[in-house]
Amino acid sequence: MDTTFYLLRVAALVTVGVVAANVVLESDALRKLSPLVRPLCRASNLPREGAISLFATFLDSTAGKSTLAGFYQEGKIGERQTIVTLVMSTFPTVVGESLFRAHAPVALVLLGPMVGGIYIALNLLSAFLQSLGALIYARFRFPRQACIEDEQLVAETAERTRQERLKTALKKSASTLLKVVPFMVVAFLIVDLLFVFGLMERINIIFTPVLQVLDLPGEVVTAIVAELAHFSAGYAIVASLLTKGVVTAEQAILTLLVGSLMTISVTYLKYSLPLYTSLFGKLGVKFTVIMYLISMVTRFFVILLVLMVI
Repeated sequence: MDTTFYLLRVAALVTVGVVAANVVLESDALRKLSPLVRPLCRASNLPREGAISLFATFLDSTAGKSTLAGFYQEGKIGERQTIVTLVMSTFPTVVGESLFRAHAPVALVLLGPMVGGIYIALNLLSAFLQSLGALIYARFRFPRQACIEDEQLVAETAERTRQERLKTALKKSASTLLKVVPFMVVAFLIVDLLFVFGLMERINIIFTPVLQVLDLPGEVVTAIVAELAHFSAGYAIVASLLTKGVVTAEQAILTLLVGSLMTISVTYLKYSLPLYTSLFGKLGVKFTVIMYLISMVTRFFVILLVLMVI
């Protein structure tokens, strides 16, 4: 009964969080960031096409990449500038499409404000480092460009009514929740069964030698594997291990970061490669490899940072 009540409570809180996040992100909140694009254009020396694509990415990740691909196919932006723009789009993509729409609400509810908040902050740091590195590279390697005016930028983005934005937010929320809630419930139940039948102790014995390097108990391998299926499953298992006292807050954060390495690999292979190939043709493979390597390097850096701190 306690488990049932807990799952119902968590599912309700996750639903509220996801819907609220999507409503905010579909509102005019991100559009108000348009005054920041002109300074960004000046600082990065990106052409106006790159600035437009970056702003569109804040509103919709796929739309931003599609816009950039259109400019590239028309010859309005070069290959090197396209790659840099894609890397710079990492932070707005994480903020607008991935992290705040689903990951943040679920992590804060399941893992709590401290663990969930720190993990979300580390994800933002990783994405920010990628975008910052691309910005610095562009600043010193690209010639100065004429920047697009804020009014022109807003005019080139699609206008939607309040009802259309609310409908889109609810649609995206429903799509996310249909994936998150089932995985979350199943993950909780699996962990409970593993503890009941004593299987968690056997898992601990098998994987402890490998995970001792990171000072992690063998049980966390269940969360790392579960995260490959869906991030919510990984969060749910880590939350269960936290509740049972198997892992500390620091170990929970490190487990999620290690699991994210495999998640990134699967995501780039399963989603990014087909997307970039469809948008940029043969160069899509090159773009995917570059983006993947940069993502892995920054994530390893964040993990090393956490190991140094704890």
